[in-house]
Amino acid sequence: MRCEQGIIAGETILCFDCHSDQGTCNDGECEGAVCIKMETSNRDNERRTVQKGCGEEVEESGCQQSSFGSKWTSRCVCERSLCNGDAALVAAGLEPSSGTVAASLPITQLILLSFVLFFIAASCSLLLINTLCIHCC
Repeated sequence: MRCEQGIIAGETILCFDCHSDQGTCNDGECEGAVCIKMETSNRDNERRTVQKGCGEEVEESGCQQSSFGSKWTSRCVCERSLCNGDAALVAAGLEPSSGTVAASLPITQLILLSFVLFFIAASCSLLLINTLCIHCC
């Protein structure tokens, strides 16, 4: 049985424990309540840093991603031994199989881009209407 504040004796799992600036790693070992994989990427220079390890607090399994400009971060938590390995995260459906950062824009950036394009189109339409009125009237 697990408690919410930490690990009850005998309930630890084995996880990969490594750090890589080369994109990925699946070595080293640690024991904890959960396994964690954190990844940061920069789309501008394609630099990718991965850190894997153990968490002492019980957390819900899943991944959280965030993006700001060219920076992208991901944090995945899982509750089985060695589940923070690349193949295990893909098999669990927590991470895409390509191992690359998705090139799609976050919803807020898409909304802002849509507004900018709308205002550009509206401005061009007003200029065209104004030009036609001046020449025809």
